[in-house]
Amino acid sequence: MAGHGPLPKETRRRRNESRRDQAAAEVEELREHLAAAPDFGDVSRLKDRTRQWLVSILRSPQAQMYQPSDWQRVKDLLLLKDAFYSLSLEDHSLRLKYAAEIRQQESSLLMAHADRVRAGLKVRPAARSEPEPVEDDPFAGMT
Repeated sequence: MAGHGPLPKETRRRRNESRRDQAAAEVEELREHLAAAPDFGDVSRLKDRTRQWLVSILRSPQAQMYQPSDWQRVKDLLLLKDAFYSLSLEDHSLRLKYAAEIRQQESSLLMAHADRVRAGLKVRPAARSEPEPVEDDPFAGMT
């Protein structure tokens, strides 16, 4: 079974750690808006799960870094996902083939947390426009 192995440990120090840190990218988490993306055409013809998947990509932090070739891959993957969701549950071998290809394509687009960690992509929490309200201390006055 092919794979990448376990995720790197955060506390492990390597000889080339400083170079790896320099090469790592950092993106800010998207909260309110979507990443700038090309037009996907009429998505109303797609299944609900496929549209939800597309929205999750547009809200993902790594989508901010996508180049035109990445967006073309997302478009192709969109059609593949929709076809996958259209397959009957009885067609196991075809579903497995689709699932394997989808997993591989999603991995190349850094869609899973493990893929982002392996690529050195760090997600910074979004800056809040307003400060969080300070809650009263529920234990105040207790001794």
